[in-house]
Amino acid sequence: MIDYDILLKEFGKIENCKNLDNKELKKLDYKFYKDSIVWEIQTELTFNNKNINVVFYLNFPNEFPYLLPKVFISKQDYEGLKYLPHINEDFSICVFDEGLNQILPKNDFIDLIEFIIFKAKKIVRDAEDVKYKKNEFKREFKAYWELNYSKSDSVQNLGFHSINENSDEEIKGIKFTNNYLSNYEYYISNNDADLKKIREYAKERNCNFKEVGILLIDNDFIEPPFELTFSDTLAILKKDIVNYNKFKELSRNNDFDSVLVIFINNNNSSKEYYGWTYKNAEIVPRKKGGSRNVSSKIDHLSNRINEKKHTTRLTFDNISINRLQLRTTGYHEMQKSVNISGLGSVGSNLVFFLKNLPINKFNLIDNEALFSENIKRHLSGFSLLKNNKVDAVKYELKNTNPLIEVGTRINSITTIIENETDFINDCDFHFVAIGKTMIEEFILNAIIQGKLTKPTLIFWVEPYLASGQMLFVMPDDAEKALDVIKKENYNVLSNSVNQNDKTYLIEGSCQTGYFPYSASYLVQFLSSIFPYLKNHITNNDNVSKVYSWIGDKELLNSKGLVISDFGKKYNSYQLIINDL
Repeated sequence: MIDYDILLKEFGKIENCKNLDNKELKKLDYKFYKDSIVWEIQTELTFNNKNINVVFYLNFPNEFPYLLPKVFISKQDYEGLKYLPHINEDFSICVFDEGLNQILPKNDFIDLIEFIIFKAKKIVRDAEDVKYKKNEFKREFKAYWELNYSKSDSVQNLGFHSINENSDEEIKGIKFTNNYLSNYEYYISNNDADLKKIREYAKERNCNFKEVGILLIDNDFIEPPFELTFSDTLAILKKDIVNYNKFKELSRNNDFDSVLVIFINNNNSSKEYYGWTYKNAEIVPRKKGGSRNVSSKIDHLSNRINEKKHTTRLTFDNISINRLQLRTTGYHEMQKSVNISGLGSVGSNLVFFLKNLPINKFNLIDNEALFSENIKRHLSGFSLLKNNKVDAVKYELKNTNPLIEVGTRINSITTIIENETDFINDCDFHFVAIGKTMIEEFILNAIIQGKLTKPTLIFWVEPYLASGQMLFVMPDDAEKALDVIKKENYNVLSNSVNQNDKTYLIEGSCQTGYFPYSASYLVQFLSSIFPYLKNHITNNDNVSKVYSWIGDKELLNSKGLVISDFGKKYNSYQLIINDL
């Protein structure tokens, strides 16, 4: 238990400070932690070669010392100094990066508090360096662009993009009209394939859209405030007559809120896109019997009704696959493509693992629908019942990122191999999770015949998940794989006796039989082989192998099941790897 009175008394020997009561806190109207301790600290510092008095508020979270205190600058003092880097809209000062895992001293709190106030003073004092100040504003442009500078100011994070920085293709955009798409109103890209994917995704989500006009200008914004009226933006655009004429043409062909003026902030490791639009522009009505007193549509933006209105400033989040890969792993990886045949329990849960790898294209094959008995161990749930499994899994993948390319075929794998082998061969890998020996043999024979040409990964599980198996098969080794599947040498349940009465359960009438196995054991199996699966996909491990995961042998014994000689040699949950 921290005694704040003793702390205040000790720190009072260093700075002039006091504890604020509830009445004083309410009057201040800051975003302090609820029911927390707040100190007022009156101090001084040197700014522009003058000694100035500054008031800070130190706010201790209820979880202190496990969370850092926040420090705020008084609104009155900030008014005389603004705008300063690292001071937020709520007047809190970014003393520490909250994303870091800070380890605080648990004994010497006075030194910690003194250090926090020292850092706050330094942030204010550093701003007297004009060059530093400009660099910091540019480096943290997003934070200052998204500030509200007045009650009438308008800024919204309503845009997203997938612009390829290495392409000079024209940037195009769409606006979502009846509903926002995942809380976004605008999408921009210079990649036609991405635009097509977003349009299709919007249609699937019953989200209407229309094309918008895009004008890309230079970034002349140096330091805040970034509050922009209609007349302010016209003055900016008129500096470049070519851009101004383009803007007039875009305004003539689009509604004002469907014209986006965008620019790039490229001071950081990647380019950031920002811009504005004109959401509440009013068109002056034509006088009865006369004409509007305007020579061009954009003159409406500078009339007395509109000129002082504020533009809506926009930020565009980057959802490109490469950016999200970098933001996740910290490095770029070559994107791969996979075909998955069979989207039942095993195949659908494989998708959960595969979507975390650098894979930007999935082709899905299955001819069955998702029913209630499937959802306990399927990737998709109740809301997607009675949909085809390929559509259900596509829905899940597109919800992860609509820029993932997903192809589907509601058909049997045998039909696809007979009539459309390119759907499989166009991908880097072919995953098979059908669990039918005859179909697996058909697929391997298609590889031997040269119809299928890519590395193939075949999965199957035994009842009660006595074992989970993965075969990684290079095309030249298909005959070896065929031999493994026929002989069943790696099964844990013995095939010397018929155990179907214990492993094939019937729920009711005909066609209700099933092989039981736990969803948790399925995840355990897939988790065990995932590092090796990843190695085959991302590190080009081209050696054909058999991966055998041993299930819960205690469970098998409790069910009276006979275990094979292979199964007897290994412990439960052990992964055995053999060359094919």
